[in-house]
Amino acid sequence: MKRKTINKLRKIYLIVSISIGIISPLICIILFPEFDPRIQPVSYFGIFKHTSILFMILLFILSIYLWFNGERSIYKFIKRKKYKWWLMSLLTFACVFLCLTGSISMKHDPIHQIVALLFFLIYNFFVFAFGLARATSFVRKGLFSVIIGSLMLLSSLLLIPFPSYGVAEIVYIFLIFYWNISMFIKYEKTSRNK
Repeated sequence: MKRKTINKLRKIYLIVSISIGIISPLICIILFPEFDPRIQPVSYFGIFKHTSILFMILLFILSIYLWFNGERSIYKFIKRKKYKWWLMSLLTFACVFLCLTGSISMKHDPIHQIVALLFFLIYNFFVFAFGLARATSFVRKGLFSVIIGSLMLLSSLLLIPFPSYGVAEIVYIFLIFYWNISMFIKYEKTSRNK
């Protein structure tokens, strides 16, 4: 395939993934209206019959989207080669753990929680490290990712006022989408300027 065709397909995939990420929570809430993130984690969608397959598929799609967008951002915005390998490793591990989070339901509670926690920590560290690596070339531009990475970590403080980690997960997911959409837009702008 030609490079332009691959880039168009990738762009379409990323736009579809962003749309799915925004629309799918609304579908899950419609299918399960009694869901309350203050007392139930988002992973509850994975154990109910009418949302379990949808939840698993969406996490697979999300993990592929995060990997594609992260890989593209690494090779576009990180100038030093020595950082690229580490960032790609962190990104790959995080996406694998997100896939495992979708495939291991809450019925296997300790394993599910460990895998989900590993995704949370590694992806959080990836965004933060991306910002630090980018700051070696562009301090102000790298600061954006450092701040988002810090906010992702601080979202865990929402466990204090709420009995469940559902609210913290929703804030974390919002920050993931905000960072990825920002990187997607920045990539598109720099590609058009060339």
